[in-house]
Amino acid sequence: MIRSRVFFAVSFLFLFITFITYTFVDFREREDKAYELYQSESYLKILGLYQEKEIPSSELELTILSETISQLEKKLNEKETTKELQSFFQTRPGTKLVEWETTRGTYYHIEDPYLSNLKKHGDGYKRALITKIVTVTKPIPKSEVTNLLLKLILEDPRGMEDRFSRALTNLLSFPFEPIGEIESEFLLQSLHFLANTANANLSHQTAIVRGKNVNLRSGPGRENSELGKISEPEQTICLEEDAGTETIAGSLGHWRRCYFPNLQKSAWLFSGFLTEVPPNPTLIAEFEKRFKSVDNEIRIDFEGWNGNQIPATFFGDYIPRDSIRISGETGFPIYGLTKESKGLQRICKKLSGDKNYFEFSFQPTDSDLPILFLELHLNYDNLDHLAYSISLDKESIWVNKNRYVLDGEKRRENLSLHIGSRKGDKWNASLWRRNTGLIQSIRSLPMDESALQAGRYSWEICLPLAKEPNREKVILFDIRTGIH
Repeated sequence: MIRSRVFFAVSFLFLFITFITYTFVDFREREDKAYELYQSESYLKILGLYQEKEIPSSELELTILSETISQLEKKLNEKETTKELQSFFQTRPGTKLVEWETTRGTYYHIEDPYLSNLKKHGDGYKRALITKIVTVTKPIPKSEVTNLLLKLILEDPRGMEDRFSRALTNLLSFPFEPIGEIESEFLLQSLHFLANTANANLSHQTAIVRGKNVNLRSGPGRENSELGKISEPEQTICLEEDAGTETIAGSLGHWRRCYFPNLQKSAWLFSGFLTEVPPNPTLIAEFEKRFKSVDNEIRIDFEGWNGNQIPATFFGDYIPRDSIRISGETGFPIYGLTKESKGLQRICKKLSGDKNYFEFSFQPTDSDLPILFLELHLNYDNLDHLAYSISLDKESIWVNKNRYVLDGEKRRENLSLHIGSRKGDKWNASLWRRNTGLIQSIRSLPMDESALQAGRYSWEICLPLAKEPNREKVILFDIRTGIH
């Protein structure tokens, strides 16, 4: 009798504990909890799910955390912000609070440790970047506006047109430092593409100025200060419209804030001095061409590579080595040979289809001797044939036996090898940095002319691996290849 009572009591206690546990303990995945908290705007609770200096590996979690930092930065700069929130970030080791002095007082900026860890050009990175831009509600330093603008116009807005449109509208409302000719062209392409998109707030907002010496204002109304004058047929893209109506020079209209590409700034002017025109088809075609090349591009990076296993999609005799993390990106270290080295091994990636450029991003080396860090092979007759070998020392880059002396700054480099015409049994290539040619007429090693003529070949990218890691190294971040 006593045993049965004890058994009943223990069973009841077990069921009670089980009930309490399942009722009050949340067993969901952490990213599911973070997503729900973000939807309910419980931003500080999201940070509470993570250790203060933790950088999760999940793209979704990184996106939510980056967007959370942006939302909290917005709260810090609202009129009703609390000292408690400032104190939270001043004492939190995982983030740094910076004060920017601006034309409208102090702007509190939280340095975001999560955005740089997101995969560039991925959906999560684009969402986090857009959130960072649209949550800026007060002027920030011109250099910071420029930095955000340059990041945004390098991203493909297709599939996120409305969000991109709103981000650009917000960003262009603030002054920024002058940008280069190429970057200005990219910005124009994006604006005209969005103006040609039905579901974007910039749709049909391209116009030309009518009249001479039309006043540009700092705000919607003649009582606002004059920022300059502009005359027809200046082109513009209008970003927003004031709700009030007014009659000026016999025309009833609204004040509109527009961006003027030639001035690289936005200002207000009266709509009676504007005539709507269709978006520029040439700029739209250039935009589509720019991102079409991205669509056809193969990008090889080392995100997700843990060092113990061969990087994804490569084959060959792999030698484990530790990955290196710099500015949120994973780099692959390629070591130079020493007197004690016993030679090289290689890992390679096969490429399908024809290719005519190979772009590679790397951190320079301090080595006095050239370090071979990239090889381009042609595969035919079931054999690999070396076409180009690329090496670095602390002063120069070498492609086969062709040398170019770098400027000596130890910054990250982005160079590309453009494969040009073929003459006989050799390819002809050139080395470029963006739009600047560094070395012209780089001949490949001899190939089988009949195989080249018949197209019976494919390209391979190979990474040389020294068997013994040492101090002398080149850090490779990514490789892109495709057809221009």
